[in-house]
Amino acid sequence: MADPYQVTRGIHPDLAAHGAIFARKIYRVAGNVYCAVGWSTCNSIMVVGRDGVIIVDTGDSVTAAREVAAEFRKIIDKPVLAVIYTCFHIDHISGVKGFVSAEDVSAGLVAVIAHDTLLANVINQGSTIGAILGARTAYNFGVVLDDPDLEGLNLGTGPLPRKDREVTFIAPTRTFSSMLDLAIAGVELKLVHVPSEAADEIAVFLPENSVLLSSEVIPAQCFPVLHPLRGEAYRDPMQWYRSIDALRRLNAASMVPAHGLPVIGAERVEEVLRSYRDAIQFVHDQTVRQMNKGLTPDELAAVVKLPPHLASYTPWMQEFFGTVSQAVRAVYQGYLGWFEGDPVALAPLARAEQARRVVELMGGRGRVIEVAENALSDDDPQWAAELATLLIRIDRDDAAARRIKAASFRKQGYAQINAIWRNWYLSGARELERIGPPAIRRVTAKAGLGAPDLIAALPASTFIDGLPTRLKAEETCDVTITVGFHLSDSHQSYGIRLRRGVAEIEHHAPDKADFAISLDKRALDQIRTGQLAWRDGIDRGGVQLTGGSVDEVERFFGYFEEPGATSIQLVVR
Repeated sequence: MADPYQVTRGIHPDLAAHGAIFARKIYRVAGNVYCAVGWSTCNSIMVVGRDGVIIVDTGDSVTAAREVAAEFRKIIDKPVLAVIYTCFHIDHISGVKGFVSAEDVSAGLVAVIAHDTLLANVINQGSTIGAILGARTAYNFGVVLDDPDLEGLNLGTGPLPRKDREVTFIAPTRTFSSMLDLAIAGVELKLVHVPSEAADEIAVFLPENSVLLSSEVIPAQCFPVLHPLRGEAYRDPMQWYRSIDALRRLNAASMVPAHGLPVIGAERVEEVLRSYRDAIQFVHDQTVRQMNKGLTPDELAAVVKLPPHLASYTPWMQEFFGTVSQAVRAVYQGYLGWFEGDPVALAPLARAEQARRVVELMGGRGRVIEVAENALSDDDPQWAAELATLLIRIDRDDAAARRIKAASFRKQGYAQINAIWRNWYLSGARELERIGPPAIRRVTAKAGLGAPDLIAALPASTFIDGLPTRLKAEETCDVTITVGFHLSDSHQSYGIRLRRGVAEIEHHAPDKADFAISLDKRALDQIRTGQLAWRDGIDRGGVQLTGGSVDEVERFFGYFEEPGATSIQLVVR
């Protein structure tokens, strides 16, 4: 009998072949437009003007950006006069200091242009839900996988992110809401808000040569992620296909997406845009149609499929990155929320108790292990994983159950054509094998949402406004205290009022405080990144304390959890 735990590493051949489009290359489009594909998960685009260049999107790391900047300088060595972020996603903004310096931006030599809401989205991503989103993002993009599981892999929408990448950020200096016409270095640009993969997505149209820089409205020759597994605010499919229609009305002769290869020729551009808008509208409309018949998310995922003429539009509709089934579930959630209508879900048994009773009915742990192992042998890994999950919910340290579930995930992961699903399966297996969460914390802190450069670029208010969701309410139900907080370099004052399990933030100095703290932004950033303790800052004079004592300061901030301090587990629940 074959070993049920024997799993052969591999990558779905179609997914592996898809990686060819991400080979490093500079593509010239319509004379003065150059697109760098393959250095980063996001393309960087250079638009050459009379006395300088414009960079559209900066890639996912400063290392990659420096390499691309060097390649661009081989073509033309003119100063960068503007950077355009097409959305807030980390792979579009993180390489900025590989192209320009913060000093030149501050001096007004370089403009950084984005949508009005980009900075707020960066703050929400990096502060409000930074800890859980960081863990989920690490799973989503395979950041914690070992080298054998990464060899030959791509993300479906770009090459793998570099493990040694360094994140940088410079806040926008000019923003707009719906449309912006401007000229930079003699180049006319039309910037259009096109909510789609991101709520703040913008496209750039160059009317002189009819080139459309379509951002993430169109992905890299794969089905789009109408909602990401890592989590994000609801992406409205109706907004998305209407955004595509707005781009169609531009009648572009060439299109350069933020991921994947340029599309050349007006007929080809229209064909690609029309196919994507039809696919997105089809999924939305047919999901709503079946919802109105009472179908639940699982039932919808089994029923809603692309029609043959769209499903066969290869490679553009292959599910390397997004899938129809997850899009269908997102549409349901977006309209109706989590409740499917059966009151049995209103007050369910605790997971562990429900699992205990089900396992008992099935004949006990030994019988469940036996059936799960048989399912593995019979090439039924999903059933094996579901059975093992029951045992893990009873006892998270059940070694046999963890081994079964890990093997199930590996079998499913290696067979996936979808890169993101593959990453989730294999990252989940590593968690079950007890080799995941510490790496998640390390990678997230260094290269993503908690990166020092990102923290330094964000306003001090993100620290203050982020405190309420970190409050240890169970320790403060009988605590009432008011603290004044002053930023000496920006002359901003805040009040933090702790009132029996709730932290109320005031964007002005409180009338009366138990004690007050004054410091500059640099000292605050050092405290946030762990380089400086409150006690040391007060002792050295970088933090001024009025009223109260050092012990009271430490006790007060001890009421708030440190971001990333908890080892988050996503699979062993």
